[in-house]
Amino acid sequence: MPSYCPEAIANEFLRRRSDDTWPSQVILHKLTYLAHGWNLAINNEPLVVDRPEAWDGGPVFRRIWDHIKKYGYRGQNCALVNPETEEEYAVQLTAEEAAVVDHVWRKYGHMSPRKLSDMTHEPGTPWSNAYLKHRNAVISNTEIKQHYVRLAIAGRTAAAG
Repeated sequence: MPSYCPEAIANEFLRRRSDDTWPSQVILHKLTYLAHGWNLAINNEPLVVDRPEAWDGGPVFRRIWDHIKKYGYRGQNCALVNPETEEEYAVQLTAEEAAVVDHVWRKYGHMSPRKLSDMTHEPGTPWSNAYLKHRNAVISNTEIKQHYVRLAIAGRTAAAG
């Protein structure tokens, strides 16, 4: 399975929105991070080729941050546009990857930036572990995967109980 650029995965969430207002960057970073984490746990592959960094505001994909800072939102539904081709970043997700992105959208897409940040800032999360070692540190895919596998197991246990 291929890993995709973070801008393309962010666009997957922007396309699912029902409005065309400028979204909070926090939401884009968190949803992209969540999809990446769940894909590592469920499909055993990274969804995003770049690894997130542990910034003050939580997990951040530097390429999304830099892109929005330099180019802003320009496509339909505020999608991110490749400045060289003038086309929206896009991917052809596998059925398994699309199921993960759809799940993340259904479960987390309605949450506020604050709620999403609170989730990723909890003690013991991959972000907090990386951030405590070094501000802006790269967050390990191995640790992200382990975290989301634990969440999946905990969810199944709670549902079975």
